Amino acid sequence: MNIRHEDRPRRNEILDFIRSFPEATFFHTPAWMEALSAAFESFRSRWIVAREGEGIVGLMPYIEAVRGPFRFMHALPFGTYGDPLSFDLQTRVRLLESFFSSARRPACLVARAHVLNATTTDIFPRGVDTKMDECRMIRLEDGFEKYWYTDVKNKKRQDCNRGERLGVTVRSLDSDDELAGLYNLYKVESHGWGGVHPYPRALFRELFARTEEGVLILGAFLDGELLGGHIDFYFGKTAQAWQAGMSERSSEYSAGALLVKHAVKEACGMGVTGFNLGSSGGNRGIIFFKESMGGGEFRFPVGEVSKRWWGWIRKR
Repeated sequence: MNIRHEDRPRRNEILDFIRSFPEATFFHTPAWMEALSAAFESFRSRWIVAREGEGIVGLMPYIEAVRGPFRFMHALPFGTYGDPLSFDLQTRVRLLESFFSSARRPACLVARAHVLNATTTDIFPRGVDTKMDECRMIRLEDGFEKYWYTDVKNKKRQDCNRGERLGVTVRSLDSDDELAGLYNLYKVESHGWGGVHPYPRALFRELFARTEEGVLILGAFLDGELLGGHIDFYFGKTAQAWQAGMSERSSEYSAGALLVKHAVKEACGMGVTGFNLGSSGGNRGIIFFKESMGGGEFRFPVGEVSKRWWGWIRKR
């Protein structure tokens, strides 16, 4: 078996391989990697590929961000998941070993991997700093009706019914102007979130151009006014709530809950069995909302290697 880092494996070859895995997510797809590379000049899409002959037997995507003479490796950036995919556990381990081995080059300051489909940090090589992170996951094996009437809190169902009676409708955004409206809502809200927010508008545009490849951008409207919106990703058996933006009036009409309801209903129609509402950063209010919408805690490991002197600078 040969393991190497590739810049441009064939697009159809990647898709054919990842479609074999029920745990694969939108973040494994060329659509996500291409959107990132197009929106950020410093980002380069890369793939660690394990091959036997010319056939792929293992795959792990990552982004290499270039800043001057230095490199940052993320599998994947923005807290998304870069799981190694293979039917063989040892191959998955070797893909991670190759990732973190490259991270030990002098020019690489930080390498980080979020592995959603591992239950412990044991999957990481020795010498990698590890922690467990959390997200909230909705289980949909039994379909939408069971989810809506059993897993969602009664108060949230009542709130959604009230919003619909007041005239709120949820549909896909269908124009650049509507996308700009959602981005503006997101930008205002995200200034208080910290980290790397707000993302550039170019990333929203790149995703809007890929709605045929698993991107669903929903808006909640009242008499033509955009109360809020969601960007959600769908691939195989997994869906992911990614980003949202809400107006000041959105809570009055339960726009956030209605957007989740419609996104989950869409997922059930696609045969999705798990809808990931994402991490909450320890925010109790966000956790409460996700749990009231049927999201249960799901924990996954994160591994990181960084240069000590860079870690010292970051802390200061």
